[in-house]
Amino acid sequence: MPSHDDLRALAAALGATFIRRRDLYAKQTADGAYLAVRRPLRPGLLERHLQGRLTLGAYVLDADSQARYLVLDADDEPDWRRLRALARVVEEMGCPSYLEASRRGGHLWLFFDRPRPGAEVRTFGQGILAHFGIDDVELFPKQDRLTTGPGSLIRLPFGVHQKSGKRYSFYMPRGEPLAATLRAQIRLLQAPETVPERAFAEFASVGAVVAPQRRETAVRRPWRAIADVGGDAPLSERLKAAVSVKQFVLRYVELSPSGKGLCPFHDDHNPSFLVRDE
Repeated sequence: MPSHDDLRALAAALGATFIRRRDLYAKQTADGAYLAVRRPLRPGLLERHLQGRLTLGAYVLDADSQARYLVLDADDEPDWRRLRALARVVEEMGCPSYLEASRRGGHLWLFFDRPRPGAEVRTFGQGILAHFGIDDVELFPKQDRLTTGPGSLIRLPFGVHQKSGKRYSFYMPRGEPLAATLRAQIRLLQAPETVPERAFAEFASVGAVVAPQRRETAVRRPWRAIADVGGDAPLSERLKAAVSVKQFVLRYVELSPSGKGLCPFHDDHNPSFLVRDE
């Protein structure tokens, strides 16, 4: 158990990274739901969260409808597997992300170097999902802007889930723990790596095109190989030049000599995924 001073420092670090509202807070109940508490979020509540004495939710948008992070939420193992694959892929283009396990699946966190309007963050997230053909995960924030109430929330990391009784950790895209201890993970997340401006702009440009369509129907795009090769060329051209599609896919998917394998983004039991040499 950390000392009181250490606990206070860890709680402050946790709040600095994840808390966007301090004029109110959300508390998880035994059935996993959340209740809004319209009282200020005191530092002691964050300490109790880390101690496992209560579990807080983090509102994603601040009072000005801005967010410092995007969260993709997978509610089952197949979708969680897709997010893990997605984390590895975006890492290849130099776009850092953080995986956090949860009760039924997990979360993929992408952080920004400054607060961004919720509408822009959602467009960026919709661009990622559309580009990689992922439909069945939730995107936080759920609102472009606040109208009534504080908006959507996500379980504040490192607390004990009230329904499962478990505490969940963060992982790197390749599957290794972010750090060996909870204390070390919180300290690393005091200054998370953030999405590069170019990556944000390019995925947001995709999202701006597909967002209206996604409100009506699912959008699917073919798999694309991604690698961070530098230079001033458009991202799409740099990706094509960096590595062949088959070479890239072989990093993550076992392929037969004919190029068939299990699709990494879908609950595939038969090899429906085909990569050609050309």
